[in-house]
Amino acid sequence: MIFYGTNSSRLKDGQLRNVKCPNCSEQTTMHYSVFGKYAYIYWIPIFPLGKTNVLECDNCKKTYKLKELPQPVKDKFETEKHRGVPFLHFSGLAIIALAIGYFSYANAKHKDLEAEYIKTPAVGDVYSVKTESKGHYSSIKVIEVKTDSVFVVFNNYEIDKKTGIDQIDKAENYSTVIDGYLQSELESLYKDNTIYAIHR
Repeated sequence: MIFYGTNSSRLKDGQLRNVKCPNCSEQTTMHYSVFGKYAYIYWIPIFPLGKTNVLECDNCKKTYKLKELPQPVKDKFETEKHRGVPFLHFSGLAIIALAIGYFSYANAKHKDLEAEYIKTPAVGDVYSVKTESKGHYSSIKVIEVKTDSVFVVFNNYEIDKKTGIDQIDKAENYSTVIDGYLQSELESLYKDNTIYAIHR
């Protein structure tokens, strides 16, 4: 279940001196509060939804939203009001942006490593591969490397998700039949994305 909704927090309190209250017609002081509204998911603020300004007359204690007051009071408030939106109201977006940045960086680094792995095969490397069955995936494991030849065994099982190779990457699932590839053949298979991931 996803918990989401809206909430608000008090951003600023202040006062406007020598303003006329529309209710009691006195020249008085009005205290104001600025509330920032934001959307949240799991109680983490994601983005702001605007502000609400509430003012109270010190004399008659009547409260107003800013839009209910005459223009001279609005003008005075504009010179006093809280400006900007607190970072807290963007904290969820900041976390999401950081997570995306981290995973993008980690993925790029992993791809750089894979480019090295395919050029320098090692015993124990596991290649995630697309099978001849459309939409199915399996793995092959390197068991020996000789000069420009690489010897592998094939996994006897296939899955229908690219990301689930670890579920079938078990020693007992690999065939005892050994097949060999030239180093250049493996590089070509990686280049055309038949080998789409390498685990070392």
